[in-house]
Amino acid sequence: MSEKLKDDLLNILKEEKALYQKLFEIAEEKNEALVSNNTDQLMEIVENDREVISDIEAKDQERNEKIQEIKAEFEIELEKDSYSNLIKKLPEDWGEALNPIREELIELTDEFHSLNEQNQKLLEQAIELNQISFETIVKSIKDQDTTYNKDAKKKKEQPRIINKQG
Repeated sequence: MSEKLKDDLLNILKEEKALYQKLFEIAEEKNEALVSNNTDQLMEIVENDREVISDIEAKDQERNEKIQEIKAEFEIELEKDSYSNLIKKLPEDWGEALNPIREELIELTDEFHSLNEQNQKLLEQAIELNQISFETIVKSIKDQDTTYNKDAKKKKEQPRIINKQG
């Protein structure tokens, strides 16, 4: 039974790693879309992003449930739930099997967070640039006095040879 639990947890971690790799690839695509200012592509990428995040949340829940099964099987009580506290209480071969995939997951999530921060900065810069562009356009319109009001219409009316008044 304990060998099956270890294999189940290992498989869950591998699936989580694959999902995080997919999320990282999506973040790279998002980065490219932000750099090229391709809003249509960005919207499509965000939808994919949400789907993968939902899958990761489901896999995270599955992992937590499996850990509870493992704790029950080995009658483990922990003051603080953490991987390092749990692995100390399990047979040595568990750490040998689980530690490499855990390290890969940690490295991948660190890279993802770094890329996500970069994307956040690019997004903030794009919003700032759009705001400046908008303000420039509004100022230009005001400076040219091309607003739609009665006085502007009278100023720009062309003289007419024939009008209603005679």
